Amino acid sequence: MAYIPEEKIQEIKDQLDIVNIISDYVELKPSGQNFVGLCPFHNEKTPSFTVSKTKGIFHCFGCGEGGDAISFIMKKENLNYIEAIQFLADKLGIFIETGNVDKELYDHRKKLYRINEEAKYYFFQQLLTYEKPKEYLAQRGLQKSVVNKFMLGYAPDGFNNLLNYFRNKNVDTNDLLELGLIKKSKNNRLYDAYRNRLIFPILNTRKEVIGFGGRTLVDDRAKYINSPESIVYHKSRNLYGVGNFNNISKKNKVVLVEGYIDVISMYNYGIDYCVASLGTALTKEQGKLIKRYTENVYICYDGDSAGKAATERAIQIFKEIGIYPNIIQLPDELDPDDFIKKYGKESFENLLENSLNPVLFDYNKLLEEFDLQNIDEKTVFLEKLVKLLSELDNELIRDEYLNRFSRDLKLDPESLKNEINKNKSNSKRPIRNAPVIKKINRSYKFIFLESLRYYIFNNDLDLRRSILESISFMEDETEYFIPTVVFIEDNDIGIDTGLKDLSEIDGEKNVKKIVQYTLNTKNRSYYVNKVNVERFLESLERHVLTIKRDDLKEKLALLQENDELNEDFKKAYAEIARDIFKIDTRLKNIQ
Repeated sequence: MAYIPEEKIQEIKDQLDIVNIISDYVELKPSGQNFVGLCPFHNEKTPSFTVSKTKGIFHCFGCGEGGDAISFIMKKENLNYIEAIQFLADKLGIFIETGNVDKELYDHRKKLYRINEEAKYYFFQQLLTYEKPKEYLAQRGLQKSVVNKFMLGYAPDGFNNLLNYFRNKNVDTNDLLELGLIKKSKNNRLYDAYRNRLIFPILNTRKEVIGFGGRTLVDDRAKYINSPESIVYHKSRNLYGVGNFNNISKKNKVVLVEGYIDVISMYNYGIDYCVASLGTALTKEQGKLIKRYTENVYICYDGDSAGKAATERAIQIFKEIGIYPNIIQLPDELDPDDFIKKYGKESFENLLENSLNPVLFDYNKLLEEFDLQNIDEKTVFLEKLVKLLSELDNELIRDEYLNRFSRDLKLDPESLKNEINKNKSNSKRPIRNAPVIKKINRSYKFIFLESLRYYIFNNDLDLRRSILESISFMEDETEYFIPTVVFIEDNDIGIDTGLKDLSEIDGEKNVKKIVQYTLNTKNRSYYVNKVNVERFLESLERHVLTIKRDDLKEKLALLQENDELNEDFKKAYAEIARDIFKIDTRLKNIQ
């Protein structure tokens, strides 16, 4: 995060009530002039954790932890100093005018948080009112305390229940649309996005409601629906179940599961150290968030083929950030929810104890994939096994696996070792005379060629001008488009062969190849008119703006990883944040 002036930090400190801050985490009881409770940083049965309201400090006489409200939040929420200041400022409703975020954007974001918080309580109240969700939760065997812990809710049937609720509170429907709480039909009719669904509020690490997941309780086409991306909700950077991070820090382990129900069901049976990715494959940002709390990771995805594929992707993500996770293998293609209900907590903990590291996981996967009684399949199996072992850099560890696998498969360890050495030697051999090819970003390929076709096949000068203006969005790709247009305008072209490999595009020398592909009659199977072009230009702008927004978010994330930023970085942060806000606004208008 950016630098915060010392006077602003002091202003925040002056308004802090350490008892109120710590009471969110510890049950405190008066004891003379101080307050005492059970220490949140180590397990104890007799209170030794003391808080002084007048001095603004805490101290545990059991483990020795101590400090002020800021250091408490730093340790409890796993934040650095600047992040802890921001956390407390948001809690107090103080705007930190550091120049790194624009005031309009800040106020808008806080307003969206308030709306989500209000929606959470609305859904929770409906859960208490209607029998259908209570019957569903009872069938799941979920305790009331667990339902309350995760603040589960219910969206009743009907098209405008939530909409009318917020209209009575004078909430702008544009904000509800942005958060995905309501939707707009083709004829501009507004209606509730969630109907007949169990609601899962999604929180960030600061306990703010950033979005919702909804599971249907009727025969609906979509089993789950989720909040769309917004300035408060980025599913790739958040996890479900972040309230468990306190337990994860204490127990120094985390179980990564696939969905909302898995997290809640595991908690219901006493496994209170689970989190889940939000309806998408694990991302590097989510992996880094987990790493803030523990590096002792257990992946427990569903036992079906999709779950196994997701496990492989998650393993690679964790490896990229320096974590080598353990993999819990569930039997009979069960998911965590089914397993814990069928076999209980102790059986799950046994699975955890016997989990596999990535090497053993890949080895077992190979054994399942190939029939070793078939000589052809065994040959492929051995090739893949050699590749697996070759990727291990530590020779001692590699030899341990080599000896174990040789015993299992009744192979000569020396022969296996020789093959591994040959494989490693071949992998280091340089590739000579490899062509150097400049490639267009794959995300632009479709846009580039389709734009060119629209340009070529229209005689309307205004349309051509619109297309050229729209192509300016493409920045780097313009260097390929413009020479091609000039080539088409200035030359009589009669070529009927297609461009086979778009990745070969490399400046003007490949203009003719681009033209060949574009003018190929096989690629002209549709009629291009003004409506088609205008529709395409909108989709072009939407696509390119989405790419730009994602790039800006990556830059913003890089800036946020710095504890202290100079003036140039602070200005860059402010500019990027404003650009993202403008793009989001434009995208909403296009949609």
